[in-house]
Amino acid sequence: MAATPRVLLVGKRARVLDRLAEALRQEGMHVRQDTDFDHARTHVDGSTVDVIALGRAVPGARREPLVSALKAQNPALKVVDGLAPITPLLVAQVQEALTDPGPDSRLVTAAGLLPGDDRVVITMRRPAAVSIILHRLDPLYRAHEQRIHEGLLDRGRHTFPTRSRSTRGERFLVVRANNQTSVRAIG
Repeated sequence: MAATPRVLLVGKRARVLDRLAEALRQEGMHVRQDTDFDHARTHVDGSTVDVIALGRAVPGARREPLVSALKAQNPALKVVDGLAPITPLLVAQVQEALTDPGPDSRLVTAAGLLPGDDRVVITMRRPAAVSIILHRLDPLYRAHEQRIHEGLLDRGRHTFPTRSRSTRGERFLVVRANNQTSVRAIG
């Protein structure tokens, strides 16, 4: 992988891609974006891309030929399927693709909500500096963010209360432990 991560963003909504591209550039990444799937498939050299991030509105019929063409040129290409049009969540997904050490070395081994939806639970493989953020996309497509925890955690299982009981919409956990990022869709 290149010293500066190289990311290709492909999606339908230019506004979402523009916000994401700017946020990724602020994280020190080289970013290209395209709203034309066929153009991306035929004009982008897969060997010049480390991660392709696809908007969730990219249909399977369009996704597969694009991913296949780029992976043929770069078998190590990481593919990110965007979970929701929430910029910090999408940034975390790209970071997760870039920092994933594999299942046997992940610091966060489990993350989710307990029944009742008022407590976040995570399980740590070993001690680490951890931040936990709960993102929610409500039924009107408004993004909400709640910081759950910031600080050191020991090995084992940890439970944290949420400040909101609102469960309507889609929810996602972003857990950063040392230099690893984990993203979980939680319903």
